Amino acid sequence: MRTLVLTRGCPGVGKSTWIKEAGLEQYTLSADNIRLLFQSPVLNTQGKYEISPKHDNKVWDTLFTLLEDRMQRGEFTIIDATHSKQSMISRYKPLAQKYKYRVYVLDFSDVEIERILKRNKMRPEHKHVPESSILNIYERMTTEKVPSWVKVLKPDEFESVMKYEPKSYDEYSKIHIFGDIHGCNSVLQKYLEGDLKEDELYIFVGDLIDRGIENAELLEFMFSIKDQRNVIILEGNHDRYINMYGNDEETPSSTFNNKTKPELDQSNVDKKDMRQLARKLHQLAYFTYKDKKYIVTHGGVSTLPENLLLTATTQFINGVGDYSDDIDYEFSKNTDGQDIVQIHGHRNMYRLPIMAADRSYNLEGQVERGGHLRVVTLSESGIETHEVKNDIYKHEISKNETDNNFLESIGDLIEHLRNHEYIQETKLPDSISSFNFTKQAFRKKKWDETNVKARGLFINTESNEIVSRSYDKFFNIGERTETRMHHLVDTLKFPVTVYDKANGYLGTVGYDSLSNQLVFTSKSFTSKLSNDHAKWVEELFYKTFNQNQVKLIEEYLKVNKASFVFEVILPEKDPHIIEYKEDKLVLLDIVYRQMKYEKAPYSEVETVAKRLLIECKRQVSVFDNWTDFYRWYLNVSVDYSIEEEGYVIEDAAGFMTKLKLPYYNFWKQMRGLKHKISNKHEHTINTGSLYTPMHNRFFAWAKTKDRRYLRSTSIIKLRNEYEAESKKEMKA
Repeated sequence: MRTLVLTRGCPGVGKSTWIKEAGLEQYTLSADNIRLLFQSPVLNTQGKYEISPKHDNKVWDTLFTLLEDRMQRGEFTIIDATHSKQSMISRYKPLAQKYKYRVYVLDFSDVEIERILKRNKMRPEHKHVPESSILNIYERMTTEKVPSWVKVLKPDEFESVMKYEPKSYDEYSKIHIFGDIHGCNSVLQKYLEGDLKEDELYIFVGDLIDRGIENAELLEFMFSIKDQRNVIILEGNHDRYINMYGNDEETPSSTFNNKTKPELDQSNVDKKDMRQLARKLHQLAYFTYKDKKYIVTHGGVSTLPENLLLTATTQFINGVGDYSDDIDYEFSKNTDGQDIVQIHGHRNMYRLPIMAADRSYNLEGQVERGGHLRVVTLSESGIETHEVKNDIYKHEISKNETDNNFLESIGDLIEHLRNHEYIQETKLPDSISSFNFTKQAFRKKKWDETNVKARGLFINTESNEIVSRSYDKFFNIGERTETRMHHLVDTLKFPVTVYDKANGYLGTVGYDSLSNQLVFTSKSFTSKLSNDHAKWVEELFYKTFNQNQVKLIEEYLKVNKASFVFEVILPEKDPHIIEYKEDKLVLLDIVYRQMKYEKAPYSEVETVAKRLLIECKRQVSVFDNWTDFYRWYLNVSVDYSIEEEGYVIEDAAGFMTKLKLPYYNFWKQMRGLKHKISNKHEHTINTGSLYTPMHNRFFAWAKTKDRRYLRSTSIIKLRNEYEAESKKEMKA
């Protein structure tokens, strides 16, 4: 926090030793240490090594540059130097005023001169200071007093004074804590319903301005209450512009410059009031109320540090970690078992409710976009949450979606596919062509609404009939912008259904009316061309179904103009990561053979699978709201005990994404690692990617195996061997 401590005392008095013993070296800027960065010790005329003072101008310029960098972040800082002159201490005053710092002098000046001289002789040679210099400094400190604007501490007072303790607010009958307001005054007044009550406390978590359209009105209200003893206003990341505007400084924010500033200029907001409001902004509120402890910040913290004073102010304002981090989840996890409640605003990418986690309340409610002003109240009754809808905001004009349904026929589609840079056509027997995205599209991530459809798309170019098709390509969570969690929170349509994802390969069975035959496909090929995977689909199909079932399937695909999408499981011929005991087809979906991607409902897939006596994909969960879905995602995405590939997530509008699980990801990485070892390329392995003990244990184990054996053995078999050997070692 914004605290600056200046040590004061003669060389050799023990300032640096005290700092080291107090465990505060990492918070300290030392003039002597900086001198040694500029030049190593030099010989003097007495034949002794000493620290050269020749670079002192550079030393102090560097120290003040480093200090200002720290002050910009609001870091607790100690300056280890003699500070014997009043003028030297006064050099810090402009920075302290600019960055709202409290300044203390840690005073060692009352140590006897004889003791100082004795300790000086005991110091390392290069740290010896001439006795005449020490006597001059000692004499100066007896005549020059510390400036009155600085508080003086003795070393034995430091620990008690520099401990940030919670205040008690039990005197208030109620405490109101308001989330980000963002220039939305009307909704705030709707909640307040008049004047503030003297026996109640009002805490604002910050971000008073920007984005909303009532900034001037909101600021005028804040001017009117800022001096009341029952009002605490925290500083948000947008609130620095209040001070900058009040001082006629240029701001780096386009939002403020283009929207908020013109509004304030037109309203003739008093800049003196702006400056005074800026001086009233607090870093945090840390207090007890009715036997409970609370920490209120703008950005949210990940725990309650032992001493809040040592945490930089920017971490309270901008929040600990990245904006995308779920700070409520982290706080709850890191403070498990502690009686502390967090309340914050600023970030809520995942649209969590006010009670976002155990003992962590999130007051960011998108009020400026027509969302809610969130408020938490504390009273004898406990903690209550409130949301007030904001109806006064700038409505954004939605952009009309472009009409991409310009293709009127299969012939148009074929021509369009053939002209696409990132789609390749493979001509197959019976006038069938497969259209698939190219390797370049995959490597360069060149995706558009056309080539995502070119995935397992098979067309008879003579009859202009789609004979088989699989899914449009869909992506893993986090793989693309539209599948990142902070995007999904705004786009997923509920209910959202989660299905398990079997670990084989995709195969489809379609129908070609021109040849009156079933079409078996996989990986851009039909079974009539030399391709193992497509042939295996056909072989397993006829092994699985009897003649009557085959006729039933053929009739179904023909009448419904559909194709079956299977997960093909072949443990011996095509092992992957997850272990299976037998060959099988798993019916995933029934996709219609038409230009627009569409598939049968899951109930139909289940019915067909039952009639055919085969397995179909399993529905894992259905979520009716974002919060439940997000919390499920948090749990399973770190759960190594789930020995499956992952899940397919599908929303009510048909949007699909995938989640790969940690167990699968780990062993997939180990499969790549064993390939490198077997090909004598282990030197190319990035050891930084082996970030757990198990990574390193398997790596060491694999290196002991014969390379040819590694090359010819599946990761499943290797995993079983490794686990069996590990169990034996543990028993031994």
